[in-house]
Amino acid sequence: MTAILHSNLETDLRLASALAANLRVLLADQASLRTTGAIAFLGSVNGALTDTLAERFAGLDGYDAFSAASSEASDESSTALTDASASIAIARQVIRRDISDLAVLTGNGGVSPQRLAASMVGEYEQGFNQLVANAIDDFGTDVGTSGVDMSVSDFFDAIFTLEIANVPGPYFAILHPRQLADLQESLRSEGGALQYMAATAEMLAIKGQGYAGSMLGVDLHKVSKVNSAGGNRHGAMFGAGALGYRIGTVEDVIGSTVIRADEFVVEFERDASKSTTEIVGTAYVGVGILEDARGVGIVTDA
Repeated sequence: MTAILHSNLETDLRLASALAANLRVLLADQASLRTTGAIAFLGSVNGALTDTLAERFAGLDGYDAFSAASSEASDESSTALTDASASIAIARQVIRRDISDLAVLTGNGGVSPQRLAASMVGEYEQGFNQLVANAIDDFGTDVGTSGVDMSVSDFFDAIFTLEIANVPGPYFAILHPRQLADLQESLRSEGGALQYMAATAEMLAIKGQGYAGSMLGVDLHKVSKVNSAGGNRHGAMFGAGALGYRIGTVEDVIGSTVIRADEFVVEFERDASKSTTEIVGTAYVGVGILEDARGVGIVTDA
């Protein structure tokens, strides 16, 4: 008696393989630096007649100090007011997806125009993270050693640099996952007790995937977008007010279906001649250093 086997039916009656009904998401960095409070939101340029706005700084509230007078009745000279400014320009950030009708109707809803639009929330956050990584690359002072793994000493050097500059807290550190792993490895060889508190489930729920805990009072954020150059990663530590960002808000879009998200828009455009739907996410945003003295780069082996 001949048995009916699956292997015999694969030619005409069975599939060699098939896709499962559920759709899983590939591993991706889902950290959001924008929502941590580390980067100051400076508002929108809408109606400002320019795409670049400058933040103004003045040396007040203790920047200069009283000094001894020359004599009881001397006529003292005026103390000059120190001022500075930092400009942040917004620029267009975009991602586009095209999907055909056939790709949609032969699926089961896992990948659809609506799902692609929803995915752009995370994709905007990653674009924002890259802008932050580009900004911290430009801090004028760096600690760490090129080609050498990050260590506890590098972390202390960054704190000392900020403290010597009288940078008020809170402090934030943005590190590449490789830098954070090397820092944790260095911690294992420390003889004394150091206060490192790993992120708990409750803190992750509040601060998101990229939050890695706190060490010596510094909030640690792990971000894969940290820039690489010359075999090194360029992380940073900084105090509040070191970095800021501005946005522009798209208004009165005509000719397409528009979904407004927090700081960007998603548009659906139909190309009937190709039976294809275009999904385009657009944001106008800029990130920059507001005060260089409030931050320090951490440059260590990649």
